[in-house]
Amino acid sequence: MDEIKLVRKSKKGNNLAFSTLIKAYEKDLYKVAITMTKNEEDALDCIQEAILQSYISIKDLRQEEYFKTWLIKILINKCNALLKKNKKIMNLDMEITGELKIEESYKLDLKESINNLDSDLKIIVILYYYEDMSIKDISESLNIPQGTIKSRLSRARKKLKKILSINEEVL
Repeated sequence: MDEIKLVRKSKKGNNLAFSTLIKAYEKDLYKVAITMTKNEEDALDCIQEAILQSYISIKDLRQEEYFKTWLIKILINKCNALLKKNKKIMNLDMEITGELKIEESYKLDLKESINNLDSDLKIIVILYYYEDMSIKDISESLNIPQGTIKSRLSRARKKLKKILSINEEVL
């Protein structure tokens, strides 16, 4: 069935239509959440919260054709909120237990390299390359101008190239 029809039915309270929409995007949601949180339990919690919020708020969605973008934006916000909360907890733990020991690995693959990017670059790379979202959709999803998305994507590519070339030299 057509996505726009399913969204319209969902907005009218059709639970089966909403469930069908969520089922269609569950893999996309998981990829974004696991990449952002790096933890399966946290990823699943964020997905669950995003689905719940989208179910409650679907009547507020103005443009049905942007359902996926809207849903991923909700998920990103949930992941960012969790990461912020976890960062506060980690800082508290570090104060209590002393310095956090970080094991360095010289064999970084592309996925690990992407995870090492700043969060503002990482999310754009994930949405662009893994979710196949357009610059325009990413811009709308994150409420950032398209020019900024393009420059961040360019900066991310340069950083990844540098990270990966350094690791090649080490090997």
